[in-house]
Amino acid sequence: MTRRLTWLVGLGLMAAAVGLAVDAPKVDPEVGRSYRVPYRMTDTNHFLVRVRIDGKGPFNFLVDTGAPALFVGAEAARKVGLKPDPDEYFTPIGRLDFEGGASLTGMKARVEDVFQMVGMNALGLPGASIDGILGFTALARFKIELDPTKDRMTWTRLDYNPKDPFIPRAALKKQQPAEMQAMNALGPIARFAAAVLGKQPEEQLHPQGFLGIGLAEEAGGLKVVEPLADSPASGAGLKAGDRLVKVGDKPVSTLKGAREAVSEVRPGDKVAVSVVRDGKAIDLTLTAGEGF
Repeated sequence: MTRRLTWLVGLGLMAAAVGLAVDAPKVDPEVGRSYRVPYRMTDTNHFLVRVRIDGKGPFNFLVDTGAPALFVGAEAARKVGLKPDPDEYFTPIGRLDFEGGASLTGMKARVEDVFQMVGMNALGLPGASIDGILGFTALARFKIELDPTKDRMTWTRLDYNPKDPFIPRAALKKQQPAEMQAMNALGPIARFAAAVLGKQPEEQLHPQGFLGIGLAEEAGGLKVVEPLADSPASGAGLKAGDRLVKVGDKPVSTLKGAREAVSEVRPGDKVAVSVVRDGKAIDLTLTAGEGF
C-alpha cells in the first residue's frame, strides 16, 4: 500500500511539474531588444518618425505621449487600404515598421483626421506633412530614451501591452462629446487661416539613402556611437568611437551639419567619409542603401 501511495504521489508531482512547464508563459524574443530610431525635429519642435503600415509608406508620424491611442489620417489609410468598420471605433493593423528596425504587430488604430493633424498640415507649420499620431497604445510598448543632441532615439521593447483606451458610448454612436466637437472645429479654422495667410511651403521628400551611422554631438565634434548592424557603415569598417570629420567634401562637426551633408544622398550613391581613429585619419567609402 505504501509503495502504491508513494508511486501515485510521485506521479502527481510529475504531472504538476509537466503542467507548470506547459503553462509557463512564453517570453517575446523582442522584449529587451533596443533599436536606434531616427527622428526629425519639425519647425514647430515636434518629433516625427517614419513608419510603414502593412509594408506601405513611409509615412510621417508625430510622437505624442499625450495622445491616448494610435491615429492614422484618412489619406494615409486610403493609400494603405485600411477600411474602417462603421460599427467599430478602432481598425486592425497587421504590422507597423519603424525606421531603425523596431516593429509592432496586431495593433489597432483610429482612422481619423484629428484636429492637430488638420490644423498643422493646413498651415504647413511642421515643414512636413503629418500622416498620423503615435500615442500611448504604441509608445507604451517601449522604453524611449531621447537626447536632443543625438540624431536618434533609443527604443527598448518592454514586456508590456497596454489596454485599449476607454471609448465612451457617445463615441461608439458617432456622437462626439461637445468638447471634442469644439476641438475638431479648430481644423476648419486652420484651413481658413491658411487660405488667408498662405501655407508654409512643405519640404520635398525623396527616397533617401541609408548609411546607418549613429552619431552623438560632443565637445570637439561628432562621435560615432555605433554603426547599425548590417548597414553600409558597418560594412565599410566604421567603428564605434570614430570621430566623423568629413562627409564627401563637406567638413562636419554638428548633427545639423551631418544631416545637411547627407540630405541629397540617394540609394546606390558612393559616399566618402573621413574619420579620425586613435589619432589617425582614415578615409572610407560607403554605398548608400535604401532608407525609409
